[in-house]
This record gives sequence, C-alpha cells and structure tokens, in this order.
Amino acid sequence: MIRRRKQLPPRHRERGVTMILVVLAMLSMLGIIAIAIDLITLYSARSETQRAADSAALVAAKMLIDAGVTGDPTNAALQTAAQTIATKAAKDVAKQGAIAGRQIQTADVSVNYPNSGAPSFGINPRVSVTVQDTNLPTFFSRIWSRAALTVRATATAEGFNPSNATTITGGATAPVIARCVKPFIVPNCDPQHGGGTGCGGTAATFFDTTTGQITNPGAAPAGIIGAGFDLVSNCGSGPGCGAGVIGGPNAGPGPGGPTLYYYPAQMPPATGACPSCTGGTTFEQEIECCNPTPISCGTTVTLPAVNQLSVDNTVYPDGGGGPAQSGVECLIHQRPGNGMDSLNAGPPLTYPLQISVGNNHPLAGTVLSANDLVSTSDSLVTVPVYDQTVGPPPNAAPTGAVNIVGFLQVFIDQAFAGGGGPKAGEFHVTVVNVLGCGSSASGAPISSSASAVPVRLIQ
Repeated sequence: MIRRRKQLPPRHRERGVTMILVVLAMLSMLGIIAIAIDLITLYSARSETQRAADSAALVAAKMLIDAGVTGDPTNAALQTAAQTIATKAAKDVAKQGAIAGRQIQTADVSVNYPNSGAPSFGINPRVSVTVQDTNLPTFFSRIWSRAALTVRATATAEGFNPSNATTITGGATAPVIARCVKPFIVPNCDPQHGGGTGCGGTAATFFDTTTGQITNPGAAPAGIIGAGFDLVSNCGSGPGCGAGVIGGPNAGPGPGGPTLYYYPAQMPPATGACPSCTGGTTFEQEIECCNPTPISCGTTVTLPAVNQLSVDNTVYPDGGGGPAQSGVECLIHQRPGNGMDSLNAGPPLTYPLQISVGNNHPLAGTVLSANDLVSTSDSLVTVPVYDQTVGPPPNAAPTGAVNIVGFLQVFIDQAFAGGGGPKAGEFHVTVVNVLGCGSSASGAPISSSASAVPVRLIQ
C-alpha cells in the first residue's frame, strides 16, 4: 500500500514582523517622550510663574509697610497711595522674570488687595499677585490641539504690625520676632508728645502697653511717625551702668532737644555681618553688626527667641570715642564725621522712604552714586521697647531682666562727638515705624528678618 504524503499549505512568511513591532514600540516611546517633554515644560513654566508671583507679592507687601500704612492705620488716602506704589513695584519685579524663555510683560501681571477698605488693611495689609502666560510654547501637544496653553500662578503676602490688632481680633494678638536688634533698651515714653503716662506721667507713650495700640499714630508733628529726638544712655557719669549711676526711665528736653534715655542691653555676642570698622568691645560690636538673636515681644516665647533683655552694667556707652559714638559712627558710615546716608524726614516724612546715599555708603561710586535715592540703609535700625510701669518697683531703674513689649524702627541721622550741645555718645534718630505688641500678645510669633514689621507669604 502506497502512502501518500500529505502536503501542508505553505506557511505565510513571518519575516519583517519584528521590524513592525519595533517601529510600533518606537512610535509609542516617542509619544511618551513627547508627552514627557511637554509636561516638563509645563511644570518648569509653572515653577517660573510661581517664583515670579512670590517675589512680586513679597515686594508689594514690603512697599505697603514702607509706605507707612501700619503707622497710620486709618488714613484712607495713604492706603490708596500705598497701593499704587505697591502695584507698580510688584509689576516691575515680576517683569524681571521669564516664563519658558519669554519675558514677563506688564499685562501678564495683576495685583489686588483682598482686605482693601477693611479696618484690618491698616494693621495687616495683604496683597495678591497673579502672573500668567496665555501662549505657552509646547513641542508635541500641538499635534492634537492648536489651542494655546495657559500657565497661571497666584501668591498672597502680608505685612503684620501687632499694633491695633486687638481692635480687629477682639482678643490677644500674636507677638512678632525681630532680628538685628540694636542694644538700646528704651522705655515706652514718647519725648515729642506730652500729657501721657510715660516716664513719670509727663510724656506720652509710644503705644498702649495692654493692647499695643499706637498712642499718636500718623505723621509728625501730631503723630509719632517722622518725629525726631536724641538717644542718650541713662548711665549717668559712669563708670559702668550699675547701681548708683543708672537713672530711672526718662524722656524730655535735653541739650540737643527732645531726648529719650536708653539702657545698654546685654545680648549674646554678635555673629552676623560686621563692617570692617568693627570695634573691640561687645557693646560696640552689637551696634555695628547684625546680631541674629531673635528678639520677641509679648508674654510667651519659644527658644532660641528671647522676650526679655537685661541691662549691661559693665559698659559706659558715652564719652568721646566711647563705644556708643564709635559704634554708631561705624554702623552708619559717619567717618570721618560725615559721609553717612541722610533721610528726607520732612515734615511730613515722605513715603516710601527717600534716603540719599552718602559718600561713605558701601556701594557709593560703584553701583550707586552719592545723593542717589534708595529705600533702605544701614542707618535704618530696630530698637526694643520695654514697659517701665512694671516693677518691682515701677518707673524705677531696671534691676533685672525687663519684658520687651514692642519695637521702634528708627533712622539714625547722626552721632554727636560732644563739645557743646549734645554730649559725646548721643545720637539723633527719626521714627519710621512703631510696633506695639502689648502685654497680652501670646501664641506663635510672626518672624521677620532685619525689618521691624514682618512680611511673609501666606499663600
């Protein structure tokens, strides 16, 4: 029997299938890579947009503070002018940035003030900045859609002055933390205005010690902002500033005009930025350098912040070439005897601050020229205020640590060398801002840097 071999149908050739699979896989990978590139572009653009919005909001909030809004919290005209200045500053800063390689334009930036017109704006002014790009370039997503992509980011910043805050909150306000505080403890006594309870009942107070409310808000001469007076130590004839020579809290007429007497503060050694003219004593260095120790006002504090300071009984600040004169002259670049920055104090004090660059300014002759106008200076400092009515005994020279209940931000105009009129070691200041925490301030403090009024992002 003959068996016939069954003939199978010819098998289809499978050559090239692998190539097709590879091509399909590569196309899929290219699609994924394309999507990834566009996503990275979007995320990068979103980050750039957010950074621009954050920077613009912080600058705008700082301009509101610099415009004096919190020093005159009920002045509607001032608030309107401050918003105009802050809006311009925000847009100018935002335009310095770029989104996906495209320079940000003025039309890309919008600024609004969430609590404008409310009583809280004069205490806790807020500004919201939105930055957007409505024509974001993409690489591959345009294959599926020709519609332009939009990236948008919003940031909200605020400045916070605890003065008057209790009128809004109805209870205790939050304390603030200041850094680079100078070692001059001053009583809550306003030497420019009388008829109050400060310093023996003859001077007004800077602020209410319970609520922190500013006693004389607004511009000088009626208000405290822009008021000028001399600061001089309350250490008598020395030596040192201890028992027998230290005087009680005092404010009133002096050889150079209205005078407020301070106590030298005992602070941790300064480790911050110091100028080349730094002196040899600790007190002098505390004046010249930026001490990073956080100083808090209020009733509660969390280390490393401190809300109490003690008088340095070992130092005698005054005298020709003494630590006060030498330290202040070094700080404000008043060597030899002039060359420091100067403030256009009016009256009234001009906002934003108009500070003329002096010949000894660190940037004079390079980035800046003499008499250029700037809004900040080494002469702009923060000093702590204590409640002299708290004993034991009240209204007497401090014998231990004192509670800090607020801060003054002042511009140091000049240090005196003596020889008639103000004595050596005395120096003249102009009040730029007042912060009163009051004795009821408690809770988590709001931190600032070198500025007396904290500015922070809240969204």
